[in-house]
Amino acid sequence: MRILVIGGSGFVGTVLTRSFAAAGHKITVLSRGQRNMPDGVETIIGDRKDHAAFKTLVADHSFDAVFDCLCYNAEDAQSDVEAFAGRIQQLFFLSTDFVYGGDDDVVIRTEDYPRQAYNSYGQNKAAAEDVFVHAWQQQQFPSTILRAPHILGAGRPLGTGSLKNRDATLLDAIRKGVPIVVLDDGALLIQPATHHDIANATLAAFGKQQTLGQAYNMMGNDVVTSRRYYEIAGQIIGCEPRFLSLPTSVYLQAAPTRRPFAQHRIYDISKLKRDADYDPKWTVRAGIEDTIKALEATDGASQSYEPTELDAALQHALETHSGDLLKILG
Repeated sequence: MRILVIGGSGFVGTVLTRSFAAAGHKITVLSRGQRNMPDGVETIIGDRKDHAAFKTLVADHSFDAVFDCLCYNAEDAQSDVEAFAGRIQQLFFLSTDFVYGGDDDVVIRTEDYPRQAYNSYGQNKAAAEDVFVHAWQQQQFPSTILRAPHILGAGRPLGTGSLKNRDATLLDAIRKGVPIVVLDDGALLIQPATHHDIANATLAAFGKQQTLGQAYNMMGNDVVTSRRYYEIAGQIIGCEPRFLSLPTSVYLQAAPTRRPFAQHRIYDISKLKRDADYDPKWTVRAGIEDTIKALEATDGASQSYEPTELDAALQHALETHSGDLLKILG
């Protein structure tokens, strides 16, 4: 199979490229050419955001499948439709769980849950989804939408459900005993995936007619609290993390656009299992371990923690608040 990975040198794209190549497929990467690709991988150098040039760049190439890691809005999606209509068997669009929103009490969301994205990132991804859905309905453009959650694996720092979320200084902070400021005492639920999961799900879904024109929740099987997520990281590096709790209600008053990070993020993945005959293999622990291994093996990926005035002020306020509450309740 001939596969084009748009953004194949990025966080997710790098693993997709290697996984697809390891499975015996012929891989082409479209990127700006700033990173070396594995042997045998063809590179098309160009700017995906230059839509006219993008269509010209891919016009003379033939692909069976396309995976677009760099589609962020309706204009990007439309350029995919125009560039590949009638020329490919399937296009995979990496969307996000941030397309969901809602203020009701539903915790486990299916793909039919209303999309009410809270921020521009989710709204733009939802608009791109609409382009692909419309193109399927009007001209049978063969797209498959994968809504990814918090993604684990080599290439990004750890962090979720906390004041800082992804944080390159996290491992050093845990080792130094610096408390992690978690939302609602770390009780928020999260259902991560690894980029390996995304690659394997893509290979499983390719060529299955029932996956065309569909959107899928693309998560792992494990659901953990954000506190447990950090505890697992601490166990892997041999240091028990300390925690301070920040109420979500207070956090969102200060940072309302961060709401997608401040809610339960758990989903029903039975549709993907049914249609693609795929079951995620990576556990949360394995994903965190893979991430830490890469962080500690790559120069500059895991950075030293240096306290800031904000860190000190927030820690003092939260510790004082907890102490005052204990006095009142005691």
